[in-house]
Amino acid sequence: MAALKALEANLAKDTQANYVMAEYVWIDGFGGLRSKTKVITGVTLPATIESLKARLPVWNFDGPSTGQAPGQDSEAILKPQAV
Repeated sequence: MAALKALEANLAKDTQANYVMAEYVWIDGFGGLRSKTKVITGVTLPATIESLKARLPVWNFDGPSTGQAPGQDSEAILKPQAV
């Protein structure tokens, strides 16, 4: 919770940038951590956590290469659950 409060405080102070970097993190089919980063543009700062959460799109990744889908041409979906 302290990290979330610190993030909110930084977002409230920053009025120069109009983007945020969203890190999508998940556990792969082998028990390891995976992640992808996406730049979300057009964010009006200061921003709230809820307004950022509403801007995060569903994203995909290659399921077979992470051990999470059989065969080829199988994409898996990442849906943001927390900020």
